[in-house]
Amino acid sequence: MGQLSLMESLYLSGEFSRSLVNPPIYSAIALLSFLAIIFGIIFKDKLEYQVALWQQNREGQGQIRYRTPGIILSYTLCNLFAFGFVAACLHVFGLSLALAALVGGILVFSTAGLIWWRLGSLLELLAVGGSQAIELGFLDAEAAVEGE
Repeated sequence: MGQLSLMESLYLSGEFSRSLVNPPIYSAIALLSFLAIIFGIIFKDKLEYQVALWQQNREGQGQIRYRTPGIILSYTLCNLFAFGFVAACLHVFGLSLALAALVGGILVFSTAGLIWWRLGSLLELLAVGGSQAIELGFLDAEAAVEGE
């Protein structure tokens, strides 16, 4: 056999902690978290754009259009990268890759589905009652009343 490369020798000796090279899983975690954040910001901006369009034309447009291809794509990619991030992090903590993917999938995709489902009703409240309809300041008032 030929001579081992630097990466192969680091893998076989288990000396990543003493080297200047990150193990690939840590690089994947950093990249996946970066991409999830970037696509989350893109999703937020696209959603804010649709709300601004709706505010300019409230009479002609009865509801806020949030099911556009761009919004769906950015939300899906954000959640896919978040899933990869969670699965990679769970794998670092010792779970097998299959179990980490299963747990990460349950956590991320169930939460993503719930958020998407509630997003429609939240935007409907915004369309019907304006921003006062989704004001959460009443929670502070209830806490003050209960404290007396």
